Amino acid sequence: MEVIDLSDDDIIIEDAPKKKSTRKRPFRCLNSDCQVETSLIHAEDFVRRHFGVLSYPKKKRVCTTCYTEAKRQQDSLVEVLESRRLLLAEKLPPPKTTVVLTDSGSDPSEDELKSEESEYEVECAEGKNLEETLEAIFSDLGLDNQIMDGRHHLEQRSEKILAEFEKLHAEEYGPIEKDLDKIRKDFYDSFRHEIVWQPSLDIGPSGTVIHQPDGTSEVIAEDSVQGPIEFLPPVGPLDRCELQPQELCYSMKYSLFARWVQAEVIEVEKREPKNTLYKIRYNRTKGGGLPRVIPGRQLAYSSKCATRIPVGTRVIAKYKDEDPKNSTISGSFYVGIVAEIPTAANKYRYLIFFDDGYAQYVHHDDIRVVTEASSCPWDDVSSDSREFIKEYLQMYPERPMVRLQKGNFVKTEWNGRWWRAQVQEVDGSLVQMFFPVDGRCEWIYRGSTRLSPLFNKKLNIKAQTEQLRTIRRRTAPAMPGSAVVEYGTFGQGQDVETNNQQGGERRAVARKSTMSRAGTPPKEVQLRIEQESKGFFNKHTLQEQIMKYRRHTCSTQCLGNIGDSMKKHKDFSPLLYPLLQGWNRLIVKQKRKTLTKHEVFYVAPCGLRLRNISEVFQYIINSESTLEIDCFTFELGVHVSLEWEPFKRIFYTEDMSKGEENVKISCVNSLDETEPLPLTYCNVRLPTQHVPLNLDQDFLICCDCTDNCQDKTKCACQQLTVYGTRICNMKENPNAGYQHRRLYEQVQSGIYECNSRCRCAVNRCLNRVVQHPLRLKLQLFKTARRGWGVRTLCDVPRGGFICVYVGKMLSETVANEEGKQVIGGDDYYAELDYIEVMESMKEGYEEEVIPPEDASKAAFQKSNTSKGAGSDDEPNSRPTKEQGSEEGNNTKTGKSSKDKDHGSDNEEDEAEEAAGIIVVGKETLKV
Repeated sequence: MEVIDLSDDDIIIEDAPKKKSTRKRPFRCLNSDCQVETSLIHAEDFVRRHFGVLSYPKKKRVCTTCYTEAKRQQDSLVEVLESRRLLLAEKLPPPKTTVVLTDSGSDPSEDELKSEESEYEVECAEGKNLEETLEAIFSDLGLDNQIMDGRHHLEQRSEKILAEFEKLHAEEYGPIEKDLDKIRKDFYDSFRHEIVWQPSLDIGPSGTVIHQPDGTSEVIAEDSVQGPIEFLPPVGPLDRCELQPQELCYSMKYSLFARWVQAEVIEVEKREPKNTLYKIRYNRTKGGGLPRVIPGRQLAYSSKCATRIPVGTRVIAKYKDEDPKNSTISGSFYVGIVAEIPTAANKYRYLIFFDDGYAQYVHHDDIRVVTEASSCPWDDVSSDSREFIKEYLQMYPERPMVRLQKGNFVKTEWNGRWWRAQVQEVDGSLVQMFFPVDGRCEWIYRGSTRLSPLFNKKLNIKAQTEQLRTIRRRTAPAMPGSAVVEYGTFGQGQDVETNNQQGGERRAVARKSTMSRAGTPPKEVQLRIEQESKGFFNKHTLQEQIMKYRRHTCSTQCLGNIGDSMKKHKDFSPLLYPLLQGWNRLIVKQKRKTLTKHEVFYVAPCGLRLRNISEVFQYIINSESTLEIDCFTFELGVHVSLEWEPFKRIFYTEDMSKGEENVKISCVNSLDETEPLPLTYCNVRLPTQHVPLNLDQDFLICCDCTDNCQDKTKCACQQLTVYGTRICNMKENPNAGYQHRRLYEQVQSGIYECNSRCRCAVNRCLNRVVQHPLRLKLQLFKTARRGWGVRTLCDVPRGGFICVYVGKMLSETVANEEGKQVIGGDDYYAELDYIEVMESMKEGYEEEVIPPEDASKAAFQKSNTSKGAGSDDEPNSRPTKEQGSEEGNNTKTGKSSKDKDHGSDNEEDEAEEAAGIIVVGKETLKV
């Protein structure tokens, strides 16, 4: 293609203004390669097409030489067509393309273009029209065969070119690319930094709080990185060497619960892996004491370990009792297992779970390692604590513990009964409980089932496992500072890496004292999680025409001629309805002295500015508008004109409800091609057999409000909601319920809405929310780890109504049977026992009360257990205490493992609470 700079033939070039003379540029041949300006003739269309200037109407003169060249080419093409040869197979000269660069003032006008259109005269044979004549010409020249043969010719040429390209790539381009990659790699390798692993660092607390005598406190900054702890040995593999004759050690003398005493090894009786037998003597004086044969699992080294001891190691440790009456047992060695490694969170101490149920923090110097241990550490533990230790080690480093604060009152088990105890002090994973009954203090592990929150939690989990189904129940939200069960690593996440490094090469890293929770998803899953939420916002552009306000009394005339029907805009967000019907939503920046803030205003179609939701509601009443109050929001963070869409739609369905809902519910899968399982959509409750419902209209309580239930004190329906709050708080909450159809606080006792017998208007009543149809745009979407979920595509104001959760209403027997038949237990139930839900929220409520005979029986069993645990041969043995196994506590309290879940705190419940859901049994009302 040639690009030339030509001016039009008719352009007049003006000379300098002084000469005031003009001359006309002579015509040139339309061929850009020809400079002939004389003996030019008129160029026909085939000549202009040959030289590529057909689209330039002013290029219409050609010299005789160029005309002859174009004529020769034209005749050769005609001869090929007449001889029925393939045009594409002929060797034709490349077409010429000319681009003429002209100024904008010389572009041809429409009249010039029309005048340049060619006119052809065709003589039709007698009795034939134009169409028949053209068909005859096509047939004579064989143009149909030209098309078919040309297609096959091009396919063959393309295949030949592709084969030649692949051959060229394999022989030439491929080796060149490999050489370039090698050169690039060698080049960057010369700049690559060498990675050298450094010793690990423990990052300690950022500061120390100093309490002054006047009650104030001062924070003193400390170094964020601390060096090696002097009293702690380095991290390394645990080395258990064989005891040698004449070597001192510690040995179990009476039982696992008794203290260990010093002994001397006489000889090795039998050598077997993890079952070595030693002959020892307790009395080291010459000729004193009888020798005994003891297995290696009942012997411990006499010197401290040269490396840090990992979690799960069988050890003996010094127990220190604060009670002066127990000075004989304080400082003696008792057998146990390491539960925590030393970190900054526990002041660089080991947490030891003793076999007799006690738990205490011990320094490294006061611990001795047992010479041998079983493959499973819990096999060597006493049967009373074995299940607890097994569950603890299998879950480590993530552990459930009760979050407590000083001054909390928690029900705590002691001697087979539950007592109300107070938290005196919290030390890492231990808590000191004070029992007011006898003034006794005791240190308890915060993950022990002796604390009622964790005990109830484990019972609920066990009941769910046995029933093979999940029961979702509404529970009261945890109050600030109350005792709740929390899951976490609590500074022990680093021990997993330490244990893994013992078998191979150690890898030094700089780590914090508190690690992230175990169970972090892998990188591939994290990418899928990001992909499921990737999308963009579509902004609805609206014409803002704000009328100038003139003083008047608002009436139906303020709405104009277009009206404000909500039905024609149901495919949009309900917050967008007012803007589509002549309203305006303004965000105004106000400056008042030194204070600057933003506020939201609504401007009505008549120009009246409304500053709050009460003024909007009054305007709706005065103008008799069909818009409802929940179509307005004064929250700054809510964007009413934005609608979210996902970037990728591998699978997409426009409406999952198939017309059952007022608004279409779309379904999208941005991860894979998986489709949701077939479902029968319903938006009404479906009671089954043996589920009686009282649908008598006379059973309903109604109000006679004429102000659309604005005054709660006069509305009988809203007073039922207020009266129900006495159950939870022991006093009425006059503000309970809706605030202009928004629910800002959860009402555990339920909300009573107005019904069909009430005198208030259905569309304007402020106490009617969940009975209105769905209006939000919802979308069912595939998640990376949790199956299918539901999200909104537009902003929802705080406390706004989302949708109702309805379905089959089943009796408890039928629900249990259906839950067992569901594969994987993936079925969601909401229990309808309103009385039990309310009773469980009362302070001091217990699900089951132990009858007197059962309580005495439980105490008798506990007494027998205590007698079997201790030994009369050991005068200084400590009283046995339960470590916190579920089996032991169930026996002592008379609890049944088949209790239902009354406190499930899972992510689905938290998501429902955030959305504002009221559960009224099987039917869940989201508000």
